[in-house]
Amino acid sequence: MSALQFQIEDSKHQPQSGGSSVKIQHHQLTSLLVHAISVVESDEESALEFVRRASALAGRLELFDQHAEQSIRGLAPWQSERVRRHIEKNYAGRIGIDELAAMTRLSTSYFSAAFRMSFGTSPHDYVCRKRVDQAQHQMTTTDKPLCEIALDCGFADQPHLCRVFRRITGQTPAAWRRNTRTA
Repeated sequence: MSALQFQIEDSKHQPQSGGSSVKIQHHQLTSLLVHAISVVESDEESALEFVRRASALAGRLELFDQHAEQSIRGLAPWQSERVRRHIEKNYAGRIGIDELAAMTRLSTSYFSAAFRMSFGTSPHDYVCRKRVDQAQHQMTTTDKPLCEIALDCGFADQPHLCRVFRRITGQTPAAWRRNTRTA
């Protein structure tokens, strides 16, 4: 048995499922394609066999990836509501992802993915949006200075408010306030 045939046979018998074997399979896929390229001119038949094996392995990996994506569901209604209410009440303070995950009885990483599925954004971006919404409300209903509004809404300081506000709305808080008052 040649070295090429051994490598092809060896790739047939590697484990095909499980988290750590995915890395092995990605390595095998790369290895098969590298070997196919290296022998394509000298041994077309072996190169073609490498490509066939790589194609089959790629198909299995794609199915695994689709299954992994489908296995993460959004938050249950009670979890979504509990998290939403907590953010609504505590937006001005520090809200950690570990705290939110614990409220839903999920691991931090699973919670992050499930939150994104349910809310369409990351927990951090959702909290930032909530803070900006509150800042906008205060800017339209009070004459408080921006530095005070920033602290009231959970931002570290006025420059922090300005950076996040501009990222979300596309304009500075002062310009937004001015444009809203004139409209």
